[in-house]
Amino acid sequence: MSLQNYRDTFVRCLATLKSLTSSSNEYARFRWQAIYITRDRFSYFFRGGMEIEKRNSFGQQMDLVTGVATPVPTHSIALYGATFGLNEAITVYNGPQKSVIDVAHAFSEESAADFRPEFFYVRMSLLHMADDGRMGFGADPLLRENTNIIFVGLEDQATADHLETSSAGQWVAHDKPMASSQWYTERYYYH
Repeated sequence: MSLQNYRDTFVRCLATLKSLTSSSNEYARFRWQAIYITRDRFSYFFRGGMEIEKRNSFGQQMDLVTGVATPVPTHSIALYGATFGLNEAITVYNGPQKSVIDVAHAFSEESAADFRPEFFYVRMSLLHMADDGRMGFGADPLLRENTNIIFVGLEDQATADHLETSSAGQWVAHDKPMASSQWYTERYYYH
């Protein structure tokens, strides 16, 4: 078994998140959340949505030492995502359903100081705009796209190899594409 590289999937998710923070007209409605748990002092929490052309968004930086939360611009998600992308190995979590905070804690407890992964959680529920601008009403079905995934970033390949042979390695994807009812990306369906 070897860890699967999910960098391409991460880049696609980041591009979608970036479009959601701009004035894209691609979607009729959407909700999204992204959490970046770094291996350093700060972590980042973002969320946003649009309902009936009213957009809302929120971003904050959390100092994990002092507990102080500071607002950050939502569009900075692209910068923090690019920072996560500097990890040499990017795979995905494929364990039991948990929050990204629980997953980070479990990895921390399991690994002691052997490896220190970063985590980038993405959850998106997107309703695509119909080609004719009617948002799928009438004869046109509504195209929905859902993502619920935790990316695991490792500094270097040696750390990735070590994770793979550890007991925490059972929690990351060993097949691509990952087939899971809990964790998925870009899952499309008509409603």
